[in-house]
Amino acid sequence: MIARSVILTTCARIAYPVLLLFAVALYWRGHNAPGGGFIAGLLTAAAIALRFIAHGRRDRSGASAPFITAIGVGLAIALTTAFGSLAFGHAFFTHTFGHFHLPLIGDVELATAALFDLGVYIVVVGNVITVVSAMTDREPGED
Repeated sequence: MIARSVILTTCARIAYPVLLLFAVALYWRGHNAPGGGFIAGLLTAAAIALRFIAHGRRDRSGASAPFITAIGVGLAIALTTAFGSLAFGHAFFTHTFGHFHLPLIGDVELATAALFDLGVYIVVVGNVITVVSAMTDREPGED
């Protein structure tokens, strides 16, 4: 059994929420500025991988199953957004947006590009974590 590093565990505990908040910021500005679902997904996957590294293999059996499911969910969201414009008589992948007033927040722009980015985000997180899990999983008894 390999001893866990106190420094790595502590740094991961601090860095994890910071990375996730930065990923959220990148996601929300993505359809208007550099960023978006892909880079936010990579950053989120890096944060999750950091936790995997810091906490070791402790009870990770079946950890990739929800991420494999997430790939399908993300693809469904992205494809629904892409094909959804056809249902309204627009060209494939045409996006639209609207401005809405939300109480306590004010005017908010909601765009279908943000939904597509959400699908991309979920697919990227699911793929990266599934690959990282597959690369690090060992058969019982292997060292």
